[in-house]
Amino acid sequence: MNGEGDQISSYLLGELEPAEASALEQRLAADPALREEVERLRPVVGRLETLPAEVWEAPEPPPLVPPEGSAEARPAPARRRRRLPALTLRPAVATGLAALLLAVGIATGALFSGGSSDSRGGTTDLVLERIDDGPAGAHGDVLLAGDRAQATVDVSGLDPSDSGNFYELWLLDDDGRMISLGSFRVGADGHAAVELPIPVSPSRYQYFDLSLQEDNGDPTHSGVSVLRGPTAS
Repeated sequence: MNGEGDQISSYLLGELEPAEASALEQRLAADPALREEVERLRPVVGRLETLPAEVWEAPEPPPLVPPEGSAEARPAPARRRRRLPALTLRPAVATGLAALLLAVGIATGALFSGGSSDSRGGTTDLVLERIDDGPAGAHGDVLLAGDRAQATVDVSGLDPSDSGNFYELWLLDDDGRMISLGSFRVGADGHAAVELPIPVSPSRYQYFDLSLQEDNGDPTHSGVSVLRGPTAS
């Protein structure tokens, strides 16, 4: 009866289309029980029509009040955009970074041992080289599409992921500013090839950095980097 009750209410409120109202009136003429139901509901609907308009309107939501002692309500920080002063670069890497500030080309060769990049057909191929925490022989590539909105990441020679860890790719500056691009697992053969979105311009950062992360719910960089390479040739 819910559907018929709604139709009766709409009829009594004058909200039915003319054809629907006419069809219902024909049924009323032939169905005493239906006429009785309409008459039973008529006073109820009549009382509803007398209610003030504000009863039918949703109340305005209360204003957002900042916590006591704060000047304004601040949005929660983005999950993956972090400054990590605790991420300390090892002496050999720090030396390379100092050289990079003096002569980019020479330092890149010294720090990344052949981490040059080249452009082919609207894409840019950037090389990731092993750093101190990476296993011997580990290497990778970041292939940027022409619009730089997506990257194909291909890595080899890494330790396989187990149930307690995974790998994560970051854009990184040497001052600790970074943003995560996504995480993935590496199979038993030490190889993985994945496609990851690039939500910001890589040119705003200095390096692509691949970290080994523990599956412990902490979204920040673990401080354990295995591969790294420059974001530009």
